[in-house]
Amino acid sequence: MVQYPQGQEAGPLAARLGAPLRSNLVGKPFAAGMGSFHPHFRGNRRIGMIKLIASDLDGTLLQNGAQKLNPEVFPLIRELRRKGIVFAAASGRQYPNLRRLFSPVWQDMIFLAENGALMMQHGEVIASYPVAREIGLAIIRDIETYGRCEVLLSGKHTSYLHTRSKDLAAALLYDTRNAVTIVDDFAQVDEPFLKISAFDPEGIEHAAAHFQERWGGVVSAAVSGEEWMDFTVANKGGAIRLLQQKFGFQKAEMMAFGDNYNDLQMLEAVGHGYIMENAAEPLRERFPLHAKRVEDTLAAFLEGRLL
Repeated sequence: MVQYPQGQEAGPLAARLGAPLRSNLVGKPFAAGMGSFHPHFRGNRRIGMIKLIASDLDGTLLQNGAQKLNPEVFPLIRELRRKGIVFAAASGRQYPNLRRLFSPVWQDMIFLAENGALMMQHGEVIASYPVAREIGLAIIRDIETYGRCEVLLSGKHTSYLHTRSKDLAAALLYDTRNAVTIVDDFAQVDEPFLKISAFDPEGIEHAAAHFQERWGGVVSAAVSGEEWMDFTVANKGGAIRLLQQKFGFQKAEMMAFGDNYNDLQMLEAVGHGYIMENAAEPLRERFPLHAKRVEDTLAAFLEGRLL
């Protein structure tokens, strides 16, 4: 097993590549040092109606293949915090990657990583939903047997790839800047399986129907991009509902942004679900609220021009 930390420099490619829910949310305030979660709202009364805003990343906050956030999002998140509004990043990405992307404000927010399978706050796990090991290994075998796809297995701090997945490993290491561990056999991985992903460089639509039929009744199976399909026992909507339950939010007090089918449950879980204008037509038709850029919609919200 060879482990590469997130963003590590390396030599030539050949050398580089030689369970039940656990939650700590009960009885805790939103975040130590952030004050009461129900402050007295100042200014436009409409701002006080919203207490949580969640956003997807790829295709939503990160558009056109971007791997860095627009810096203008950071002061918006700080202003949300100042007004007592929780901001949550809800993504299929791994937690270390999300924390790096949001490094200027990571202590001001909650992370719903791995499509909600890992919820983090201030560097601590507040909830996790691992896939049962036997089911996870069976899904992996099915992906490998299908033939077209490669497997990405997600743990808490690293992603696992097979030694033969050299091109994908390079892309995750140096483009997405994931932490990656190379294994000869996924059975070697001894930590909980948070997410299993199938990657088809020619487009996951060819395989999606097969995997949905095989596993859709066992786990949450969702297309998460043109080339990816994710398998978890969690989804972003479930993570949002857990926050709602623990903090006593009403559905009308929550807002979310997304662009793909793995955002569907999240957008349905909130009272104000915004679908991105670049989303597939069935999703745009399903949700009446549309956004071109999350940053613009957040700015309009904070200025009282929304809701």
